This record gives sequence, C-alpha cells and structure tokens, in this order.
Amino acid sequence: MFIPKSNGTGAFGETLSTPMLGEPLTGCTESFIQIGAFESQTEAQNCLKYIKTKLCRALLGTLKVTQDNPKSVWQNIPLQDFTPNSDIDWTKSIPEIDRQLYKKYQLSAEEVAFIESMIKPMS
Repeated sequence: MFIPKSNGTGAFGETLSTPMLGEPLTGCTESFIQIGAFESQTEAQNCLKYIKTKLCRALLGTLKVTQDNPKSVWQNIPLQDFTPNSDIDWTKSIPEIDRQLYKKYQLSAEEVAFIESMIKPMS
C-alpha cells in the first residue's frame, strides 16, 4: 500500500489522500510511504480499511501536525492482524470496525465521543 508522503495540512481529523494498493513488483518514489507487505489482496484491503478508521487517523493526528507524512508520524498507531485470524472482523463497514477498535482498546465514552466528533469519515 502506498500513501503520499505529503498529505493534507496536518489539521486534526482531516481525511487522507486515497491510499493506493500496490501489486507485486510495484515500486514507488520517495514521494510515497509504503505500508505493509501482505500475503494476500484481502489482507491489504483490510489494512486499507484500518487506515480509513477514525481511531487510526485520530492517533495519526497526535503526531502529524503538518502536511509531511513520514513513517515516524505513524508510531502511535497499533499494529493489527489483517488475516482471518484477527480479533477484528474486517468484513464489516469502517464505522463497525471503529466500534470494534474502541472496544478492543477500552476507550471511554468521552474518548469515543471526541473521536467521533472530530475525525471526518473517509469513504
């Protein structure tokens, strides 16, 4: 998966430019960051859903304060299992995945309300 290294303004809650799923033997320039090396297309699509969740982007917003989007600003985002063995049901919609993640990480009602009010949805 490839995401532009320069992305947005750094405003908390903004959406990301649409990540691109790569195919085997696809490369990119330093204009993009690469996320993951997946065993299947399904795992890559599950990761894409994760990146589109409000929780993931809220955590990204804790370090991404400019348009620069290097790997270092992603360090607060927990790794997930994107396989069918995951504790998250990746077949669900992004809002449903967010609810699973809120439960998994035991977010309080106030934390969930903050994220839901501040983070813009991504399609």
